[in-house]
Order: sequence, then C-alpha cells, then structure tokens
Amino acid sequence: MYKIGELSRLCHIPVKTLRYYDSEGLLVPDEIDRVTGYRYYSAAQLADCYRIISLKELGFSLEEIKKHMHASSDADILELVENKYTELTEKSKELSLQMKKLYHIKKSISEGAKTMFHVSIRSGDTINVIFQRKIYAAKTDAEEMVKHIKAALPQHMIGERTIIVNYEMEYRESDLDLAACVEVTGKFINNLEYEEMTFTFSGEFATLACRREQLDDGYHAMLSQIHEIDYQIIGASYEIYYDDGTVELKIPVCKKVKCIDAPIERQTFENDEAVVGKWEIRDIVTSKEQFVYGNPKCPEARNSVWCELYFPEGGEPYWFLKGWTKGFLYLEATTPEPHIVAMPYIIESLNERTIMFLQIPRRYSDGSKDAVPQLLVFEKVSNQSILAKDIQISAN
Repeated sequence: MYKIGELSRLCHIPVKTLRYYDSEGLLVPDEIDRVTGYRYYSAAQLADCYRIISLKELGFSLEEIKKHMHASSDADILELVENKYTELTEKSKELSLQMKKLYHIKKSISEGAKTMFHVSIRSGDTINVIFQRKIYAAKTDAEEMVKHIKAALPQHMIGERTIIVNYEMEYRESDLDLAACVEVTGKFINNLEYEEMTFTFSGEFATLACRREQLDDGYHAMLSQIHEIDYQIIGASYEIYYDDGTVELKIPVCKKVKCIDAPIERQTFENDEAVVGKWEIRDIVTSKEQFVYGNPKCPEARNSVWCELYFPEGGEPYWFLKGWTKGFLYLEATTPEPHIVAMPYIIESLNERTIMFLQIPRRYSDGSKDAVPQLLVFEKVSNQSILAKDIQISAN
C-alpha cells in the first residue's frame, strides 16, 4: 500500500490534486486510517494514476475521465474515444483556420500593408429595408437611388444604415446588378414604388469593417483572406454604410471541400406535372438571389451541355441522366466507380414564367479539386409530355 505522498512522488501528481480526485470520486483510496486520516492506495491504483494522466494528455476532461474509469464495457469506452476524436478533429480544423489567418496577417505586415483588415467568419443579424434592385449604369447611380429612397420615406422610420447589394459574380465597372437599400424600423403602409425585404444573415458570412475611403482595399483584403483560409464566395456582397463613415462588408461564404458525392438509393417514383416537359437554360449562378431574368451572370451557359433539359413521362432516363422523381433529377457519375447522385430542384413562378433552380452536385470527377456550389437556372418552354425514346433520337 502507498501513502498519498508516496503515490504523489511515483506518479508526479501533486498531493492536492490526488485529494481532489478523491473528493470527485475519480481516484478513491483503498483505505483511510480512521485515526490519522491517512489515505492508502494499492499498487493497482498506480496504474489508474497513469491512466488518468494519459487520458488528460489526450484532452479528456475530468468528467469524461470519470466516465472512462467507470465504464462497464468496451463499447462504452469506444463511444467515449470516438466522441473525443470527433471533438479534436473539429478543434484541429479551428486551429488550422486560426493559423492561416495569422499567416495572412504576418504576410500582409511583411509586405508593407498600411492598413490591417480583420476578417471574421460569423452569422447573425437581420436588417429590414426598403429597396430598389435593377441594372445600374454605375455604382454611383445606386448611391443616388439610396438618397431618393431616404427622401421618400417618413423620417422617423429610417434606420441608421443604408446598404448597397452587389449581385454580380465577377468584377464589372458598368451595367451592375445592384440593390439600393435603406434600413427601416417598424411597420408602415408602403405605397411607394419601392419594395420591402428583410436581409437575414443566418449562414456563414465573411465580415470586416473599414472606413468608406478604405472600401476598395477592404474588398481586396477580404477576397485574399477568404482564399487563404480555404473558403469560397457563394452569393451577393453587402456593403452596409453607417452615418459615421464606417462600412461593414458582408459576403456569404462556405468552406471549400474536396468530395465525391456518395451513392444514393433512388426513391420510388413520384410524378410532378409541373416539371414534365422541355426546359432551356437561362443562367448558372451560385445562389438564387443572383438570378435576374434577361441578365445572365454566365452568358456561356447557353453553350453548355445543359442548354436543354427534358423531364420525360414516368421519370424515365435518357442520355447521361438517369431519370427523375418529384424534387430530384438523377445524374450518372463515373468516379471512383459508376454511381447515381441526386440533383434537387425547385420550381418557382417569376413574372408568369416558370423557372427551375437545379442544384449541381458539389463534386469533381477526379475528386482532387474544390467543389463549387452552383445552381443551373432553367425556363420551361414546353409543357408537352415527351417519351424518353424520342429525346434520345432528337439528342443524337
């Protein structure tokens, strides 16, 4: 038997810590002298000490170690180990992201950057706005529109922020798809020519704050940092202006992934009359909000393999498409071996036109590149039912 001091020297655990382990029921001595109060530990508990030390080094909390020590089966221990492995994997990703951010800051300083822009990935916040979205000849025209909207609104309803939303997918100097927005507070009868909307920043957004005159540099810094930390842009950018000259820049992002879609089990066919017929592509975008009819962000979409799309009767397959059911179009993939992936679609009515948004799987055939989320946008051009065999003939 070992006294508590002896066990402390053998295991290099302070006596105070051993007493705490006793009080917590983690390492209870085999005997306690009723007269002196001395704690005595068996040789077997020496192994328990090393087990506790080892588990602490692996990142287990004392509560988790207690569960580990009291586990009644290998299955219970395996569950604890798997949970800790998952937790440490997530922490490793966070640490990797922090290191990339620090590297970017270090690089910017070493290259003589005059201003440090601190980009964070966060969510939250909603803003109620009155806005007008259209194709503006220049950004200054959208800024002028903001002034017109503010002048038309009851002054007591105007919030402290104005917003310019840029829906373009690449840099343009003119003919810009923008929304000029003014924050409003409370509800009122909207008899104006402008529209109402609530912006909800619920996903992941790259965010930074800067002075108005620093906005161009802020954009450059944000795009650079987004690339450095392996994120990608997936939607419109929001320039949120405050009265004191501060601008908050928000851009929706997602983590880049290297993936190949897992095989799926095809669902039982369910008919969807709304999708049957012929569709023609109108655009390829990264988010629904970026689509504007007649102003494609990707004009070359018309020359892609997706220029036409048919949904034949009964969900029958044709070409490299392997059929459909309500809500999904099935696509044949070939890597790493032939399998079927599901492409979800939604159908919406837009100015008496029927529009479909079809989600491209986030995959590449060789699995070595970063998959980019995209939406194929189609317009329905014929409701006429068609048989799969006829599509095959016309496609050839």
